[in-house]
Amino acid sequence: MTAIALEVTHIAKQFGGLVALRDVSFRVREGEVMGLIGPNGAGKSTLFEIVSGNLTPSSGRVAFFGRDCTGDPAHLRRRAGLCRTFQKVRLFESMTVAENIAVSARQCVKPGLDWRVEVDAILRRLRLEPQADRMPAEITLADRKKVEIGRAVAGFCRVLMLDESLSGLTHEEAEEMIGEILALNHDTGITVIVVEHVLSVLAAMVKRLVVLNNATVIADGTPNEIAHDPVVIAAYLGTKASVLR
Repeated sequence: MTAIALEVTHIAKQFGGLVALRDVSFRVREGEVMGLIGPNGAGKSTLFEIVSGNLTPSSGRVAFFGRDCTGDPAHLRRRAGLCRTFQKVRLFESMTVAENIAVSARQCVKPGLDWRVEVDAILRRLRLEPQADRMPAEITLADRKKVEIGRAVAGFCRVLMLDESLSGLTHEEAEEMIGEILALNHDTGITVIVVEHVLSVLAAMVKRLVVLNNATVIADGTPNEIAHDPVVIAAYLGTKASVLR
């Protein structure tokens, strides 16, 4: 039986009088590629911050492979293999591409393994070897996003949370990135959770979608089910026509 990699149970978050999340619950199985969508302000970023340990929920529980990690700080979750990228790429601009990845590899590599070997493997996997000695300002946005993914998974990763890793990319770049992400999942078994705004983009990557709106989950199903769900159409899509094209 496939393990539950991540379980979010009755998560709520308030900032003063503002309710950012309300009774959010779902599970992600090990090896799954799941999409998280919703309109601006739905609570996606807040949920990512809570799951990754950068925010504490007002109530509820986060479990990582069966262990309650709700009170764990972000760095402990990262060392346990719960990894993420950010909506706005956050690289160390004074370090090369290889050095950016090495920062994570040196801290998180499994005991007995050489972090240099890990860096080389990631550069090779993400086809970043030609960029290894370049500074972030010298490479494309697509490659910058690859570097952030490489840094996120370096050393040890069991669940990878991607926050709009396809935004700002050309159609060709987005297709290439989708291929890289799916290959990473297929080859390593890493569980992937993807936040994006466009359902048609996510439909090319995932078999399951969770939809947030007004701070809570309004649907959970396949892309086709979500595209035809009247609640989702009314709240987010507006029309089911062409949403999967």
